[in-house]
This record gives sequence, C-alpha cells and structure tokens, in this order.
Amino acid sequence: MPPVLYPHAATEDRPSLWPHRPAADGLPDHLVVLLSRAEATSDPEAAGRLLDEALSSARQLPDDSVLPRCLHRAAAILLKGHDARGAYAMCLEAQPMLERLDDRWGATQVLKLRGRCCLVAGEHELAETLLSEATDRFERMGLAVEAARCESLLSSAFRSEGNLLAAVHFAGHARARLDPTPTHLLHRLGAGEAYSRLLLARRLKSLGEGAAADTHLDEAAAVLPPLDEVDDTSGGQAALVFDIAALVAVERGREADRRAALARLLRVARLLGEADWLGLAWLRLAELRRTQPGRLAATTADARRAVRHLEATPRSPRLPTAQRLLADALERQADSRGAYEAFVSALRHEADQERATLAERLEMLALHGRAEQDLRETEQTLAYAQRFSNVGYLVASVNHELNQPLASIRLLAETTIELAAHGHADEVQQSLRSMRELGRRLDVVASKLAAFPVRENAPLRAVPLRRVVHEALELLQARLAQTPCEVRSLRDDLYVQADEAQVVHVVANLVNNALDAMAGQDTRRIDFSGTAGARQVTLTLRDNGPGIPEGVRDRLFHPFFSTKAAGQGLGLGLALSRDALRAMGGDLTARHSAGSGAAFEVTLPRASPP
Repeated sequence: MPPVLYPHAATEDRPSLWPHRPAADGLPDHLVVLLSRAEATSDPEAAGRLLDEALSSARQLPDDSVLPRCLHRAAAILLKGHDARGAYAMCLEAQPMLERLDDRWGATQVLKLRGRCCLVAGEHELAETLLSEATDRFERMGLAVEAARCESLLSSAFRSEGNLLAAVHFAGHARARLDPTPTHLLHRLGAGEAYSRLLLARRLKSLGEGAAADTHLDEAAAVLPPLDEVDDTSGGQAALVFDIAALVAVERGREADRRAALARLLRVARLLGEADWLGLAWLRLAELRRTQPGRLAATTADARRAVRHLEATPRSPRLPTAQRLLADALERQADSRGAYEAFVSALRHEADQERATLAERLEMLALHGRAEQDLRETEQTLAYAQRFSNVGYLVASVNHELNQPLASIRLLAETTIELAAHGHADEVQQSLRSMRELGRRLDVVASKLAAFPVRENAPLRAVPLRRVVHEALELLQARLAQTPCEVRSLRDDLYVQADEAQVVHVVANLVNNALDAMAGQDTRRIDFSGTAGARQVTLTLRDNGPGIPEGVRDRLFHPFFSTKAAGQGLGLGLALSRDALRAMGGDLTARHSAGSGAAFEVTLPRASPP
C-alpha cells in the first residue's frame, strides 16, 4: 500500500483577504482538554462523545470565534480516525464562520482540510479544486510554507489519480518554495517528490523505457534527505521519510539501504506508539523477510504483528495488504486453514472498505452540493445588496451628469422666450441649436447607462466566440472607420456556454475602451486570441496602447471609476461587464500585457459545439 502524504497539522476578488486578520489565540482550556482526550483515545465512539461535548460547550460561549476553531480541530481529529465524511461536514460549517469573522488564515486552513478529506475519500477531482484554491490564497497571504504544504497535497491528489507527471511537477514546485536549509517539512516534501518519481519510474519501466526510469530513480534518491539528518523525534514525518527511502532502495536494488531505513522506521513507530505506523513498520519488515531465504517464520510473525496493529484501525487501507501477505506466508508453511482465513479476512475488509468509501464519497458530494447551493444563494443575496448599495452612487453620478445640461437647457429656454418676444430671430436659432447639442449630450449619458443590462436568469447556450467577436466589431464599424485600427480577429473555433447578446456587448465595450486608450497613437492594433482549458475558455484582447498603470489596476473594476476625461464616461462599463460575465459563471480580468499595452481576459464555461 502506498504511503499517505498528508501533513499532520490540521468568487469574488476578495480584497478583504489581503491583508488578513492574524490567527486567533488558542482555545479555552476546558475545550483543549476535551479535544486532546478525543485525539488520544483509540475508541471511535468515545472520541465522538468527547467531540460532541466540546462542540456543545463551544456553541454556548459568547466568543463567536471559538466554535469555528473548535470545529476545525475536531474535523482534523475525525480525519485522523479515517472519518472523512464527518470531518468534511464540520469543515463546511466552520469555513463560512471564519470567512465572516475575516479570519482568512483560519478559513484557508479549513479549505485545505477539506481537500485532505477528499483525498482520503478518493474524490480526487474535488480535492484538486479545493487545494488549488487554498494554494492561491496562501500565496496571496505571502505564506510560502503553507502554500508548499498545499502543493504537496495537490501532488498526492494527482498521484492518486494516476497523473504522475503532474504529481512530480507539483511536488518539485512545493519543495522549491522553501529555504534549502534542512527542516522536517523540507524532508517530508522531498519524500513526497521521491515517491512520485518512484511511481513514474515503475510506469516507465513497464513501458520498456529503462533509461528514463533509472533517471527518475536517481532523482528520487537525490531529493530524499540522508537518513542521519532525519530526526526520529519529528514523529510521523520521519516515519514517512524512512518508509519512502526503503521503497526507493528496493527499486534501486540497495538492500543495505533498505534495511537501514526500515530499522529507523520501526524505531520511530515505537516512539509514536500509533497503530497505523506500527502496522506499517511491521508490514514493511514482513515484505523484507519474504525476500530473504530461510526467513519464512519471521515473515509470518511480522505479518501477524502488522495485522494485529492495523486491526485497531479497520479503515486503514494497509490492513488488507497485511492480511494477504500473512495468507501467503501461512500457505508457504502449509497452514491451509490459516491461509484461507487470512485471505477471506482480506477480501472482507477490502469489500467493507470499498462500500464505506463509496458511501462516504456519495455523502461528501451531497454535502458539497448543498454547500455550493447555499453559497450561490448567499452570493445572489450579496449581489442584490451590493446593487442596492450602489444605487446611491448611481444616483449621485447621474445627478452630476444630468444636472448641468438640464440647468443649461432651462436657462436657454427662458432666454429664448425673451429673445422671441423681442424679435431676435438669429439669437433664437442659436439658443435652439445649443439646446439641441445639450439634448444629444443627455442621449449619450442615457445610452451609457443602458449599454450593459445584466439580465438575471438569461438562457445560456453554446456560443462560438469567433461569431461573438465578429458581431462586436460589426457594432463598432462606424467607430473603426473614424479611428483606423489593425484588428486581428479570433481564428480558433471555440464554444462557450453564455448569453450571446451580453458577451457581444462586453467585447464591444472592451474594443471601445482599447480604441479610447490608443486615441493619440499613430498605429493602433488589437489582437484577439483564445485558449481552451478542461472546463473554461479564455478570450484575450490585447492592444498596443499605454497599458494599465500600477495604481489603476486595483480600482479598474470599481463602479464609477474611470481614467477618461470628465464627461467621456461614467466608469460603469467594466464593472457591469464583469457582473454580466460572473452571472454566466465566468469572469473578466485585466493585466499589463508583456511588452506594452493592456490585456483583458474574458473567461466563460466551455461548451461543446451544437
């Protein structure tokens, strides 16, 4: 059974995430006592009662930060006992509480724990999604160590899914984040990368690519720390390093290195005194004995020890492996009855574990689905609240844009009446022309306000982006005739799930903004390009204008923020465009393009051609 590489610690732009509130103080003493007792006991029912008592007490405390932190600790304890479903349910309760408290560090730790729950339950795709978001959050907090831990878990998810190249990439990237000074964490991350390379080497060898396999084995050995640098008192992390070092030594044919690593593994497992680690150590020793001539009795004895320890944690995935090894040893000793019983026990435990894992995955997916639905409803409520909060700004902006021309029209009308009464025909005509120009200005303001209606629940269908770009350029045909610009349209035939009319308006607004930004240039160029991911498609618009200044980038999508001269824009186009895309499950982002100019990226869910 492969080692489990889990650390032992327990879509908006989210500007409030950065900076984040520092981690809260420790839990009250009586809760710490209850949680510690629950973690120490080997009886799942007793642990459950202690956790229930701790959570019940936490719910009655006036400090609203205690309950979510208590839930987080309790979830980590449940996961250690292989109850991924119970742990995931507690995480789903704790995370929104921590988000509301602006404890983003704690919320992201819970997000990481949710990813670990999915790994234990075998829900690898969801684990990858959660751990990727946790990595991004920690990066934005500037916490390289936590980001490295998340990437190590992400490597485990890809490895369990069979994507060994991605597993090697993320494991190496996680290790590269840290200072090269040896630490317990650096040793563990090196072991994770070594194990991914070991599995990749085995696959390459099975495909007949021996040279490439040997290269990865050598690299696996290189990233492992020397055994004499690993501190036995670092607990599970040291045991993990010794286990993987032994596996790499087996593959490289280094029996002396294997025996040395296993001796250290057994020593650490005895120091820990935990059934899982003791069972693993005796299992690895039994596998070693089986390869040695004349050690059949020792193989049987070690296999029995492994089974005895692992039976204390019946959800352990190593138990069936140990029982099969015991059955093989007993059969070689001509103990047919014992071999049969051990083999049947292995089959029964495998079947029980598969049923439990399947039920757990289904329950977790149901929990996740309900949580996503609650999140969507909450986001919709917040969106409505945000729109209502923007009404005041909208009224103030419209008042400013409309009051001046309306006052001028009223004054001109009063003057025109006086001029007409005295027969000044030329002055009357001039006043009327001025009122007409002011009326046109009001039309422009009204058209800007109505340019991006965000229609709720608009029907979404498969839309070709190439047609969207073509229609947007057709809308701006007159503007492009007045402002010559080289436009390189989209060549790839990519489809997105969207409301076509809204996406056309969004693209037209981006092109219009680009033309405004390049107004004073002799040469103007707009390039469209598209990239398709597994689930999303990104349409990128690049121009060769002045780009986006650093101080502007953070405010670019704020309602009523504009870099244009007074009277040339309300500053709503980008904000409303992004709202429209997010309502369709997409997004709009901006960055300074490499070389010069600005780049805007429209992201939407990928669709199959109709």
